[in-house]
Amino acid sequence: IPRVSLVSSECHQATASCYYFGERRTDKSTSSKFQGIETPSQNRFVGYFAKVKNSFNMTLPLRKILTIKKIIIYSIHGKCFMDNWKIGQEGHCSYCWGRLSRRCVHTSPAHSCMVHDAETDRVIFNLLSCPPLYDEVKVKFLSSNLPKYYDNCPFFFWFHTSFIQNNRLYLPRSELDNPHKPRAWKIYRPDFAVEVHFDEVVAGI
Repeated sequence: IPRVSLVSSECHQATASCYYFGERRTDKSTSSKFQGIETPSQNRFVGYFAKVKNSFNMTLPLRKILTIKKIIIYSIHGKCFMDNWKIGQEGHCSYCWGRLSRRCVHTSPAHSCMVHDAETDRVIFNLLSCPPLYDEVKVKFLSSNLPKYYDNCPFFFWFHTSFIQNNRLYLPRSELDNPHKPRAWKIYRPDFAVEVHFDEVVAGI
């Protein structure tokens, strides 16, 4: 529905289309609970589609092939709590273009070097051998010390490589899947965030 409302010009911006979807989906005669898009990654892809319509004249931008160089996790309560993560291209999201075969393309800690910076309350993962990533990419964080929420993990996020700008993606708590929910705020403080740095391998293929 958000995509249709954008194509039909009923809505011109991603935020408006998501709100419209929620208003149409919420049955206020039975409950006042908002039934719109609440997952940050889904909202992110609605935003991508809005850019395709408004900035690219309904043409997908050139494919951008990236490798992840570094992942920084901010505000970690003074300790390192991440055991592992997976970076994969798997399945498809409701607002993704195309469908990718299910495969995990990278796991840690075997292929990374971790630095815990206690003074700045962050942990830095330098990836040593990340394979090329393109189109829809999912990053999933795992930990034996943190509660699991949706997708059987503490937190995760999706992004599309063609929309990465300046080889950097910064996601505050409100834009990370699972930490955005109030039930997780006892663990993830307001300044909790994930920052990803990339190297571009090939552009325009």
